[in-house]
Amino acid sequence: MTPSSPRLPVRLRLLLLGGSVLVGLFTFLYARLVCTFICSLPPPVLARTVLLLALFHIALRELLLRFIPAPRERSSPARHAWLMSVCSWVLVGLVGIVLHAWRYPTFPLFSHLKFAVGYWLLGGGIVAQVEYLLFERVLPVPPSVSLEAQLRERLGRRLGEGYVIFTTVPVAVLLLTLLRFIDELGGDRRYVLEAAVLAVGFTGGALAVAIAYGRSLRRDSERLIEAIRRVGSGDFQPSASTSRPDELSLVAAGINEMAGGLQLRERIREAFGRFVSPQVASEFIEKYARQGKMGVLGGSRRDVVVLFSDLRDFTHLSESLAPEVLIEVLNGYFQEMVEAIQRHGGLVDKFIGDAVLAVFGLTEGVGNPAAAAVAAGLEMQRRLEAYNTKLAERGIQLQSGIGIHAGDAVAGYLGSTERVEFTVIGHTVNMASRIEGQAREPRPPLLFSEEVARRLGDAYPVREVATVPLKGVAGETRLLTVEAATRPAQAA
Repeated sequence: MTPSSPRLPVRLRLLLLGGSVLVGLFTFLYARLVCTFICSLPPPVLARTVLLLALFHIALRELLLRFIPAPRERSSPARHAWLMSVCSWVLVGLVGIVLHAWRYPTFPLFSHLKFAVGYWLLGGGIVAQVEYLLFERVLPVPPSVSLEAQLRERLGRRLGEGYVIFTTVPVAVLLLTLLRFIDELGGDRRYVLEAAVLAVGFTGGALAVAIAYGRSLRRDSERLIEAIRRVGSGDFQPSASTSRPDELSLVAAGINEMAGGLQLRERIREAFGRFVSPQVASEFIEKYARQGKMGVLGGSRRDVVVLFSDLRDFTHLSESLAPEVLIEVLNGYFQEMVEAIQRHGGLVDKFIGDAVLAVFGLTEGVGNPAAAAVAAGLEMQRRLEAYNTKLAERGIQLQSGIGIHAGDAVAGYLGSTERVEFTVIGHTVNMASRIEGQAREPRPPLLFSEEVARRLGDAYPVREVATVPLKGVAGETRLLTVEAATRPAQAA
């Protein structure tokens, strides 16, 4: 915490103040009850000394928390605050020893140590652990800190520290009490040695178990972290597990369940992308499914380039072929057309019988949508020629017309609350359909409007084909196409 950091909440400050008062009260009672020398002092005199130490502790802790910043790469804000608090308890104990020895030089050293017992064992040991929990509540790890940086606060280390404090502090207090009885009652010191051996043995065993348990928790935690990383990298089968059936095992089960849900969502996205454009599927899932919203009907006005393609004499073809063969032929045709459109950044809006409606300019990454649409149309023609070569052995030849127009259209979700479809509608779409209707012999199979030609710039040399009236369009419309000498490699 630095001087510019937010101050601690008032409630936490009151709790910290209460801890200082509690330890001061314990020190007063402990010194009065266990030290015959301190008992000779008037209670008000001892109370003033303890009060001075409590005020000094409050001020010292405040200064340490406020003006000693936490090392960003070594500890979290909560741990730094805890370390500063422990330092304040230790320093106050030392100051208490020095102050009491200075005022009462005739008292023995053990009498002076009475002031350190409360601040070192109770304050720096037990109370500081409670303060640690309070600091963690109000000083969380910032969201910007990476997961690796947060792992500076190891679960096993926290557990080991707690075991050390909660086992050694009571043992130290009992040994001090036993030592006092022996000194004052003239008992044999071997009893202190015996108690110390027992304390070291049992405390050491407890700490060994704590370390082993902490390492086990650390291994399980690292397994869970690794599982989370695998899910984040796209592996939706992390097989998270732990070595014990406790809360961590529930976390592992939750990770596996979450991964299963993400895998299902990806499968839905993939399947959804087969019914609509993959870009539309991704946008819909990201916008609504991830945020838990219902799909909102409506759209927005967008400047786009619309490509409309249709097969010629499809009715006659459907009558002459078996339904199974017809579906096979159409699927092969659509496969080629969709690949050509998507290769140039187009979005396949829908299939209308044997027709294809595609839009350019709705997605990012397409520099010149008009040039991309024309390039897609040229590639569609080239792919259709190659596909006809495969169909020749069946005596089938497909012919298509392609119309392209540019302008404003409304792109969005159309339908009802029960069924939604993403589409583009408007005059631009109608114009592309009307132009496609003119793309038949003796005219070229690829036609586009004057607006598309204007937007092409120098991407393709164009020539005028005809000026014709179109149904539903006022006046006549100039129809243009790409010069026959233009090669597909010139596509933008």
